[in-house]
Amino acid sequence: MDIETPNAIKLFFPNPSLVQVFFEAIANSLDAGAKEISIQIEIQKLSAPGSLKISITDDGFGFTPESFERFARLLKTRDLFHKGLGRLVFLNYFGRVAVESTWGANRRTFVFTDSFDGESDVEALQAEQPNRTTLVFTDFTGERIKSYDDLKPGALKGRIIEQFLPTLLERRRNKQDFVIKIDLQAIESNAEKDFFSTSEVITPADLPQLESVLIKDPLLDAYDGITMFYQVKAGMGERTCLIAASIDKRTIHLDLLDPTSVPPNHSVIFLFSSALFEGTADTSRQKLVLPAAISEGDLLRLLRREIGKVLAEKIPQIGERNTQTKEQFEKRFPHLLGYFEESTVGIIDKDEALDIAQRKFFRAQKEVLQCDTLDDATYEKSLELSSRTLTEYILYREKIIRRMKEMTKTNSEAEIHNLIAPRYEQFHQHGLVNDIYRNNAWLLDDKFMSFQTILSEAQMDSVIEAITLQDAPIKDEGRPDVTMIFSGDPAAATAVDVVVVELKKITDEEKDNQFVINQLLARARKLAAHCPYVQCIWYYAVIHINDEMEQSLLQQKFVPLFSKGRVFYNEFATRRPDGTTAPTPTFVLSFDAIVADAECRNHTFLEILRDGIKRRVEKQTTPPFFGEREGQPWPSPNSKLG
Repeated sequence: MDIETPNAIKLFFPNPSLVQVFFEAIANSLDAGAKEISIQIEIQKLSAPGSLKISITDDGFGFTPESFERFARLLKTRDLFHKGLGRLVFLNYFGRVAVESTWGANRRTFVFTDSFDGESDVEALQAEQPNRTTLVFTDFTGERIKSYDDLKPGALKGRIIEQFLPTLLERRRNKQDFVIKIDLQAIESNAEKDFFSTSEVITPADLPQLESVLIKDPLLDAYDGITMFYQVKAGMGERTCLIAASIDKRTIHLDLLDPTSVPPNHSVIFLFSSALFEGTADTSRQKLVLPAAISEGDLLRLLRREIGKVLAEKIPQIGERNTQTKEQFEKRFPHLLGYFEESTVGIIDKDEALDIAQRKFFRAQKEVLQCDTLDDATYEKSLELSSRTLTEYILYREKIIRRMKEMTKTNSEAEIHNLIAPRYEQFHQHGLVNDIYRNNAWLLDDKFMSFQTILSEAQMDSVIEAITLQDAPIKDEGRPDVTMIFSGDPAAATAVDVVVVELKKITDEEKDNQFVINQLLARARKLAAHCPYVQCIWYYAVIHINDEMEQSLLQQKFVPLFSKGRVFYNEFATRRPDGTTAPTPTFVLSFDAIVADAECRNHTFLEILRDGIKRRVEKQTTPPFFGEREGQPWPSPNSKLG
């Protein structure tokens, strides 16, 4: 050939596979009108690829002068269905293809290699012979054969039927018999890989019975629509899926349905045929290349919608499972309502659906944030996105509450502490948004989100310095678990409120729990002595309150407060050096009170936000989901193919 063959192979077949050798040879046989095609595969063992020999014989009209001229001249075709390139893939895997073709009283022989010059030997026979063409592939050039399925007759049978389904269905419809035989001779078998000498046969009886429906849409007006042939079968023992376009009498797979979206023990076939697809395959027949006037995204959405309708009708459990999934999404991810794909085909892939919805949400946020000015529409959009963002934060709170609820006696004090506020860290009001998912002081009360400074397990002298904004007059290495400072500006002698939280791991030991209360009062005296601007010191002791501890608190004149758990209150007065007192209201809370009260507050917020988002989404125009096409009913299956 007058072409640099290796470069041409890379150009026209960027992702070749061994099975394409079979496909191109069979395509040539079918084009030649062959009724019988025989494939003989011989190999010593899969790990010895050099021993591979493939012989493909057919009874087509053979390499007549006209057909040989097309073969010898790359890119010369006889119609729009042919690329004139298929034979190049032969040389990607084999160094030598010996060809012998007999038709009438003629026999042509030649060897197809990289150096093929377009010449052949033609012999005149004494009498006419049955038509017979044989291609023998030898000198395998690859380092290895990638898969046993590239040579196993059973696997090849399924792939050949898929590849040539349009052509074979047309032959069956026209009552043209055909047989394709596949025979493997493996000298050394591999039982573990189910690789041994065997054979398969493809006949019209192996082809599926397909129903059909005509898809009409404004997008397709110029092409008289698309015919969708389909089959949905149950009880096949495995999940199989073929979604393809019929292009030039072959199939090209379309990425419209993830096989995992089909329930186990189901087989589905969807084959799309239209004048739109004529000549739209790329050179390697692996990809659809649409006309410029057709949007690939719009077309694929249309086809997905039609597949979804059939699956919803034929496999009701898909709709049932998807309904359950959508209800779960509505409950667990209300901030993403309206961003989930409505045109999902088959069983919803939860991870993929969440990922797509989250990316849409981020994109919408970005669009609003990048606006220089807000018109009415953008303002409304910003309010909507704000409510969704708040909902996302409330959902995060649910997880924290759930984690708190799971705390037991086996959890250390440090684990409880880190859940509320990571130890040894400081939080400031100006960093509230950045720290919103790390500082969980709201577990105690939502009003604690208005803090000025939070110190987690800081030394007492550091706490005093944070309140007074001056060097501490004492050295005290005691560490309150959590200290929260509420004020405008301590340096301006404004009043300061301080909240101190002490945590104790869950225990029934009364002396350990009582120690927490005593510790709070001792630290109150130091704050009152060294922080003159402290107007009120609020103390929270988080402990495990059993019946015995409850009686002890009542003896100490603690008053029970309304709560879904156990909460007790007492107000002490802490004397300052100047004789004045600082009110020291003290709360003793059980862990279940923190969890139950926080859960109740959070649930109220979440329900309000969820309902608002849901009502807003319902008001918007929603794309059809397994429903009728807008403006026209979906035609019922009306015919059989084959």
